Amino acid sequence: MKIAVRYMAQLRGAAGTAAEQVELDAPCSAADLLKRLAARHGQPFHDLLLEASGDVRPAILLFVGDEQVSPETAPLRDGDVLTVLTPMAGG
Repeated sequence: MKIAVRYMAQLRGAAGTAAEQVELDAPCSAADLLKRLAARHGQPFHDLLLEASGDVRPAILLFVGDEQVSPETAPLRDGDVLTVLTPMAGG
């Protein structure tokens, strides 16, 4: 199954791409997919996404299509588009 992943803000730079297609052998949660991607894209990307415990940082925002989801949401499905955002602050 294929999942499209879109990166926004700092994650785009850390991943070196704005989007990618990920091929999965079996359904998995967004958290499981992000852990795999963190291992693939290196330490700066990993540190933006995951806490030292390996859990997805609470401030990370995830969307499947237009719906915000939690990292441990129901398994991603073939054709889903997962958008991953880091928090931004400004004044």
